[in-house]
Amino acid sequence: MITKDLFFSFDNPIIFSFILAITLGVLIYLFYVNIYRPLQKQHQLEKEVLELKNSRLMAMFAELDPEPLFRFNNKGEVIFTNESGSLILDSMGVKNAIVTDIFPVSESLNYENFITRGNTYLSTVRIGDEFYDVTMKGIPEAGFGQIYCNDITIRKNTEEELNSSRQKLRELSNHILKVQESEKKKISRELHDNFGQILTSIKMTLELLREKNNNNFKNDFNELNLKLDEARKEIRELSYRLRPRVLDDFGLSPALKMLTEDISRSANMKGIYQAHNFSQRLEPEIETNIYRIVQEALNNIVKHSRASEFNVQITKHEEKIVVSVEDNGVGFDFGGIKKADLKSGMGIINMQERIVALDGNLSVNSKLGGGTEILIEIPLEEQNG
Repeated sequence: MITKDLFFSFDNPIIFSFILAITLGVLIYLFYVNIYRPLQKQHQLEKEVLELKNSRLMAMFAELDPEPLFRFNNKGEVIFTNESGSLILDSMGVKNAIVTDIFPVSESLNYENFITRGNTYLSTVRIGDEFYDVTMKGIPEAGFGQIYCNDITIRKNTEEELNSSRQKLRELSNHILKVQESEKKKISRELHDNFGQILTSIKMTLELLREKNNNNFKNDFNELNLKLDEARKEIRELSYRLRPRVLDDFGLSPALKMLTEDISRSANMKGIYQAHNFSQRLEPEIETNIYRIVQEALNNIVKHSRASEFNVQITKHEEKIVVSVEDNGVGFDFGGIKKADLKSGMGIINMQERIVALDGNLSVNSKLGGGTEILIEIPLEEQNG
C-alpha cells in the first residue's frame, strides 16, 4: 500500500525525476545567463570592433591608393572617395554623386541586394581624357560597396595609335596597289597601241620589200617576218599580263573566263570556268582586285600544285559574291606556303591585302595530297555602297 510519506519520498522515481528535471533546467538557465550570453555579447562586440577596424583599414588604404576609389551605400549614394576620386568628381562638376554618375549601370539596380550578395560588375569607362578599367564590388561584411578604378589611359592611347597605324598601312597598301594597276594599265595600252602599230608597219614594209627584191633575199625576209610575228605575240601577251583589256571593256566574268582558258592552254591543264547568277559589272577596283587574286592563285597552281585540272567559279548570293579556285594537286601545309610566299612576288600575303581592301574574307583550305581551295567572299552591300 502506498502511503503519503512514500509518495513524497525520494525513493519515488516520479518525484526524483521531477526534482532532477528542475535542477537541470536551473543549471541550463544559469549557464545561459552567466556564461553563454556574456560570451555571445563579447563575440558580437569583438565582431563589431573587428569590422570597425577593417572599415578603418579599408578607409586608410583607400586614402593611400593612388588610383580613384569610391564607396557607396545601399541607396547608390557615394559616401566616400579618396583624393584621386575627388579630383574626378571635381572635374565632372558633380556634387552629392551617385553610382550612375561614375559607373554605367542600370538606374533600376537594387544596391542593397548588390551589396549583400557581394556582386561584381566590370567595365571600361572614359572620364574626360582618361580611360579606366572599373570594378564595382559589393562588400557585405562592411555593409557598403566600392568602385575601384585602374587608369589605362596610356594603354588605351597606345592601342588607338596602333589601330590608326594599321589603318594607315592598309590605306597606303591600297593606294600602292591602285597606283600599280594604273601604271600597268598605261603601259599595257602603250605596248598594244604604239609598239603593236610600229611592228605592224615594219612587217608591211618588209612584205613590200620582199616583192621588189629577187628570190635571194626572200629567205632573209621570211626569217625577219617570223621574228616580227614572235615579237608581236610577246608584246600582246605582255600587254595582257599587265592589264587585260577585256577586264576594262567587258568586266570580271569574261576576263576570268579568258584567264582560265589561257592558263589551261599554256599549262596544258584542264581548266573549267563557271559563273552562277553573276553577269553584272562591279566597281573597277573590286573587279581588279578579284581578278589579281584569281590570277595569283592560278599562277601558284601552275608553279607548285602539279595538278592536272583546276576549276574557277564565281557565284552571286543575296548578300555576297563568292569566288572559288580549286585544283586536284598535291596540296600543302600552311607553314610551307609561308616559306614559298617569301620568294614569290605576291603570294598569300598580298592576296590578303587585296581582300582587306574589299572588306571581304579570304580562306585557304589545303592538305597534303588533297588539293587546294581558295575561297573569296565579298559583301554585296560594301561593294554596292
